[in-house]
Amino acid sequence: MAFTTIAVTGTFLQADNSTPATGNVTFIASTTMQDSSNNQIIAPTLSTGTLNGSGSISVDLTATDDSTTQPTGVTYEVTENINGAGQNKYSIEVPSASNAATLDLADITPAVTPIITYSYATQAYVDSASTSATGISFTAGSGLTSTTVQSAIEEVRNKSKYTHDQSSPATTWSITHNLGYKPNVAVVDTSDTLCFGDVDYTNDNALVVTFAQSFGGKAYLS
Repeated sequence: MAFTTIAVTGTFLQADNSTPATGNVTFIASTTMQDSSNNQIIAPTLSTGTLNGSGSISVDLTATDDSTTQPTGVTYEVTENINGAGQNKYSIEVPSASNAATLDLADITPAVTPIITYSYATQAYVDSASTSATGISFTAGSGLTSTTVQSAIEEVRNKSKYTHDQSSPATTWSITHNLGYKPNVAVVDTSDTLCFGDVDYTNDNALVVTFAQSFGGKAYLS
């Protein structure tokens, strides 16, 4: 049995659903196909169908499931390059049973999930956008007083931390921070040496730190 040739067709319209689109559609097999009964080999070759004045194409492709074709499971990668619509990629099978009529792309279910392209913002872009946000107007809300996006970012940062200054040496530091949550606590003495004590959260807005010795310094809450 020789390879079966199938005419794959398609018609593409613009967004108004009436004007013919322009562009092209390409097809390429996922691997080489072999027909052992006739000692024939077909290597993957890019086939291109250019949309005509009606927005249509017709491209002859080798069927992927002839009984003597190896390997099984071959697909064609289809790339739709439609002007004004971007690029769309997916894979299809071309069954030999379609020989009785043309095989239209609109009637084919993709053999695999369509390829999805993701866009990412680099850190440099994010930093640049943050800097440029200084001049963007902003309507304050939720307790904020800022009038620009950048100032709002800084205000939120400042509202999420608190510094307690313990000027009088004591073994118990009572701290009212009003942050609205139970923050992490880092304590240093007047020499900026890190000190450790027992933290007791009174509620989401206050806490008490108890030490073995009396000293002064600062507590950083965040």
